[in-house]
Amino acid sequence: MNTLELFEFPEFAGESVSIEQDTTNLADVGFLKKAQSLKINGEPWFLFSENGYKGKFRCFKPGNYSSIPSFQKNIGSARRVKGGLYNPKITLYEHIHYGGRPVTLEKPTNSLQSYGFDNTASSHKQVKGAWILYSGEYFTGEQIVALAEEDIPNYCHLDWNDKVSSLKPVQPHEAFGI
Repeated sequence: MNTLELFEFPEFAGESVSIEQDTTNLADVGFLKKAQSLKINGEPWFLFSENGYKGKFRCFKPGNYSSIPSFQKNIGSARRVKGGLYNPKITLYEHIHYGGRPVTLEKPTNSLQSYGFDNTASSHKQVKGAWILYSGEYFTGEQIVALAEEDIPNYCHLDWNDKVSSLKPVQPHEAFGI
C-alpha cells in the first residue's frame, strides 16, 4: 500500500491524516500547512509548499520522519512517484501536443543545446521516475517537477513553453530519507 501519513506534531503526535492519492490541496483533507511529522509507506512522495503542486518541493522516500524541519507546517500539496525513482525516462517534444521532434532522456542533461532542444520543448510524456526541469543550463533557474505517468501536452498552461534548458532525474539516494 502506498500511503502518506501526516501528523500534526513532531514524533507522530496529535491529529493525523492518511493519503493514498495525489492531493492538490491539503485543505481538502483538513491538513493544509499543518504537518510536523510524517510516515511514508510504499513509493516516494513529493511534497510541495503550495497548493497545485507549486512552490518549494522535496522528495521523501519511504520511512518515518519524526520531524521535518524544512517543511514543518509548510505542506500545501502532495504527489506520489508511481513506480518509484528507478529507471528514469522522459520524452520531450518540440511542439505542443507531442508534435515536432522528440528527444528521450534517461540521465541528467546539464544543457539541452547538444540535442538542439535548449528553450525549445513544449510538451512531454512517457515519464518514469521523477524529473526536475530547469529554466537555466547546469540545473539553474526556475524549476518544475515531472512525475511518472504524467503527460503534459502543452507547457503554455504552466508558463513553461520553450523554457527548459536542463533537466535531471531524482535519484533514490537524493530523496530525503532516514
